[in-house]
Amino acid sequence: MNSGSQNRGIRSNIFKIFTGTFISRIFGFVREMVVAWFFGTSRTADAFSFALIFPNLFRQILGEDMVERAFMPPFKTKYDQGDVKGSWKFLSVIFNWFFVSLLIVMTLLYLVTPLIFLVLKKFNAGADFDYDLSLKLIFILMPFMLFIGLAAFVGSLLNFFERNWIFGFAPIMLSVGVIAGIVWLEPVIGDYSIAAGYLLGALLQFIVHIPFIVSKKFRDETKISYSPAFTDPSNDYSVIKRESKIITLNAVFNKSAEFFDRLIATWLITGSASSLFYSQRLFQLPFAIISLPITRGINPMLNRLKSVNDSEKFTEIFGKGSRIYYRILIPVTVICIAASDEIVSVIYQRGAFDAASLKMTSQAFIMYSLGLIPVSFAGYYMRVLSLVSKNIHSLKVSVISSGINIVLSYILAVFTPLGHAGIALGTSLAFYYNMVRLNSYIKIEMKDLLIPGKKGFFNKDVMVSAAAGIILIFALRSHYFSEINIFDGILNTISTGTIKTLVVLSTYFLIGRVLKK
Repeated sequence: MNSGSQNRGIRSNIFKIFTGTFISRIFGFVREMVVAWFFGTSRTADAFSFALIFPNLFRQILGEDMVERAFMPPFKTKYDQGDVKGSWKFLSVIFNWFFVSLLIVMTLLYLVTPLIFLVLKKFNAGADFDYDLSLKLIFILMPFMLFIGLAAFVGSLLNFFERNWIFGFAPIMLSVGVIAGIVWLEPVIGDYSIAAGYLLGALLQFIVHIPFIVSKKFRDETKISYSPAFTDPSNDYSVIKRESKIITLNAVFNKSAEFFDRLIATWLITGSASSLFYSQRLFQLPFAIISLPITRGINPMLNRLKSVNDSEKFTEIFGKGSRIYYRILIPVTVICIAASDEIVSVIYQRGAFDAASLKMTSQAFIMYSLGLIPVSFAGYYMRVLSLVSKNIHSLKVSVISSGINIVLSYILAVFTPLGHAGIALGTSLAFYYNMVRLNSYIKIEMKDLLIPGKKGFFNKDVMVSAAAGIILIFALRSHYFSEINIFDGILNTISTGTIKTLVVLSTYFLIGRVLKK
């Protein structure tokens, strides 16, 4: 494959995932707008934002990370090497154990979670937080992890066969379910409608993949087959077992930091936990529509090149991914910080989401946005390391990073005026450790695949762009911009945000022209 074909392949994969993901995130915008409209930063919203951590933890353990980083790379390697029948038998056994594990963990959670909440209530008896409502919402949400785990499995399978658009599109159904659940059920079941909506959305996200998996075209092209067996002596599952344990522990440490962040937020004023929830959702938008499509578009190519030990092309594709990241993420980070008030206002400010909610959410969004670049690169490096079954390094990093996150979040939230925004800042600072440490492991573990001497991340382009970004942030958040009043109300908010965005993009366009000379 020549360089032009590679470039077209990269662009095609990224574009397909980006398109589906972008559309799904538009629906995600509507979903969060509906949640904010009905619940704002109330005690109900706080209770739900805390409740969602529990099923999300096991969704990550048994869903996205496990499938993308432990199951699919070895399966696809066997498949690409020509063992089609053996690879499908291999994946069938994995899927059978995966499904049973989901059921077992879900059952255990129904038994253990009430005990966890009993301890939390006694430990924090004086807090203005509704632990009873949060527990009830968790009971409704629990099957969410089953449906979303299955969706992650079939979605990742389609992604590794480069059915990228449906992989990015499927999360739309989650948003559809949430919106329908709240709008239709809130008058009937009140606060519980938000949990019922998420459960319905997860089921729809799984179901939408099925027609693509069972289609004649996919079956003919991939020779897909399923076996109900739980054992397969012809294949070695030792790597899968080892990597699955590592990824499970990795996810536990990653989510433990989020759990403690939300727990600390329950000690603060009402609205702290839900404002972190809303701001984190906004922060995840550029991560989802920029970072994940790049990673998921490039990773199947890197896995194929690794299988044939083509170090030159592997280095080229890996480097292109890194350059795409920083050229896009630096201006996006500046826009998120400089126009945070306008972004939060346009997305959320209506109904129960009042001016106080806007202020709290915007403060947290600024702090989360500081971590957009490192969290994106950390995700990229983690998935690249999984190609050579070195998830152990991600675990090492997660253990230390979780400790940094928890300690910084506690100190900044409790002992400084930042409050809930300090929790977001502590999270972003921990991301920088992830990025730097994982990058060092990439250089060590992939020395046979990555040719030395190529451009690194911290080159002249990045340093100049970062300096320009810092200047722009101070300028665009100045008193002058806060006093702009072209229109009234929402039109003024949109116009101010648009002006700030145009200033940022124009600056980076000029920087690019100068650096090319």
